[in-house]
Amino acid sequence: QLMRSPSIDALTVRGRPSSASGIANLKLLQRFLRRIPFQYAITSGYRSPEYNRKIGGSPTSQHTTGLAVDIVPSGMTNRALAAWFWLNRSSYPEIDQVIWYEGTRHTHFGICPPLAKGCVRRAPRSEFLVARTDGSYDPWRPTEAEVNAVRGQAQPPATSTNVLPVVIAVGALALLGAATFLIIRSGRRGSSRMPRRRAR
Repeated sequence: QLMRSPSIDALTVRGRPSSASGIANLKLLQRFLRRIPFQYAITSGYRSPEYNRKIGGSPTSQHTTGLAVDIVPSGMTNRALAAWFWLNRSSYPEIDQVIWYEGTRHTHFGICPPLAKGCVRRAPRSEFLVARTDGSYDPWRPTEAEVNAVRGQAQPPATSTNVLPVVIAVGALALLGAATFLIIRSGRRGSSRMPRRRAR
């Protein structure tokens, strides 16, 4: 079942963003969460820089910009959830990082969609990582067996990201057709105004 979009309050920990860009980022995060086709519980969303420092978070954590969320999936492991997102990563081009944590049920998602402010890079890194119990982070890719286990469990919902290029293409074709029609029409008018040569 598709999870309903959480409120901004559900995405904040110890205070709300003080900037308009922070609130806008949280709205982008809401849209991302709305497209996760599994039940889950949010354990951490936005963190104020002060709170992030207090709990030992990374100084560059996207939690402080409103572009990251930690969730616990229901009915599946965090590793299986990460494998599902790896399999369907083309449907989520805004993904910056997916990190599943060993020994826990938590999965971290960092995003960098268009119009976001404060991304670590200008474009999504599309990184899949595992957080080891010793505190280290390693690049991660699911095994073929893990991919097959989650294949077909759920389909990613249609996204505006996928539809937008089609809308733009259709609009461009319509404008091109209209421009061509006007050019042809104006050409015909111009030719009708030319003086006719007298027959000799």
